[in-house]
Amino acid sequence: MIATQTPPNPVQTVLADRFISTEIDRFTLIFPAVWVAEILRIERSQILDLPFYDPLLTGIVHNNGLIIPLIAAARLLKVEQLGMRERSIVIRLNEAAGSLANIGVVVDRAIGTTNRQDLPSDLFTTAATDGLMLMMRPELIPPGLWQPRVNG
Repeated sequence: MIATQTPPNPVQTVLADRFISTEIDRFTLIFPAVWVAEILRIERSQILDLPFYDPLLTGIVHNNGLIIPLIAAARLLKVEQLGMRERSIVIRLNEAAGSLANIGVVVDRAIGTTNRQDLPSDLFTTAATDGLMLMMRPELIPPGLWQPRVNG
């Protein structure tokens, strides 16, 4: 029997060392490019609020036949913000993001792309969130986020 090997996906190979930089207040939040399905511009009127869920969950939006839950990166990073902007930038994550697949992360601004060698090496070795630059990781999202909150 001859073993066949699937050739690597050239797009995934190119994206493996690329990262999307975003800005939230004074913080830079980095996303692996292989995780990013698309970058959207969403109007505030398109977002359906979810008042009985954790405030980190900003709401949901319907886009191209998908229901996308939105997480506020500012709340994730504990940045003080006065309400939601009229138009938001959303980084929608794909299946490569694992447990974060199909989630939209609301950021202030998409800065651009960068190579792995242009980023600080400690960004890849620690899960520290005390600096001004951090890598998006599934463990940043609290486990009970998807459960409604019971008041009283």
